[in-house]
Amino acid sequence: MTLLSSLLAAVGQIYFINNRLAGALIVVGVLWVSPWMAATMMLATLSATLLALVCKWEPDAWRDGLFGFNAALVGLAFGLFAEHTPQWLLLSALGGALSAWLYYRLRRLAAIPWYTLPFNLVVLPWLYFIGQRVADEVPQGYNFSLSAIGQVIFLPDTVPAVLICIALLLVGIEMLGWAFVGAMVSSGAALLLLVNPDYINFGLTGYNGVLAAIAMFWHGSRQAWILLAAALAGLMTAVMLKLGLPMLTMPFVLSCWLCLAMQKGLKYYQASHIIDRERV
Repeated sequence: MTLLSSLLAAVGQIYFINNRLAGALIVVGVLWVSPWMAATMMLATLSATLLALVCKWEPDAWRDGLFGFNAALVGLAFGLFAEHTPQWLLLSALGGALSAWLYYRLRRLAAIPWYTLPFNLVVLPWLYFIGQRVADEVPQGYNFSLSAIGQVIFLPDTVPAVLICIALLLVGIEMLGWAFVGAMVSSGAALLLLVNPDYINFGLTGYNGVLAAIAMFWHGSRQAWILLAAALAGLMTAVMLKLGLPMLTMPFVLSCWLCLAMQKGLKYYQASHIIDRERV
């Protein structure tokens, strides 16, 4: 049961939710749309979680699913972009384990939030190698805010998006509210760069903003920083979309890092300014 608890926590951690029920809701959402993606996701998460367990990496972090959420995203990406063959089940497991190892090494390197960087390091080079580009046309009939929440796990469909909203609501109404705000701000910022409106409706411009907003809220940042992170994520996403290049969640990672660095710099400036005034 402890292993299952860690697996579900890992899936929930994609959205900064340390809640097993939330993880189960997300799994059901993936299973509803694509049993294959659910299989690759859980296999990748299992391999990452078992590796962390065998290597005895930070037991508390293991129980909270921190070594598995990047792996879950790796499995989802392979389930979506790769062939549906047994070979890719094995590669999903290997990719998940690699993402866990990268996350562990990065945590040892510096005490900063590494977010989904390991996922990007594993999957982005492969996407560029196979020449994966954003399609010129995307399906119609999607609500941009819901689809943006679902696109975090590559599923803009209504059922998984609603289940994810319920999972966010388990944390609190503010978490869910900021997810929607992040989608709107990020998509609005992308619209300024004249991104194809179909991309917006399909959630491609908003999902990085969703992650950026809930991440900064999770950090306890003020509203202005949350909005700035979402806007930066939207602008970065728009540039990548204009170039037709896959970006996964790098805009989210970079925008949050930038905002956290600016916060730290501002605090340092304010502290040194107070010291200077006291000296006078």
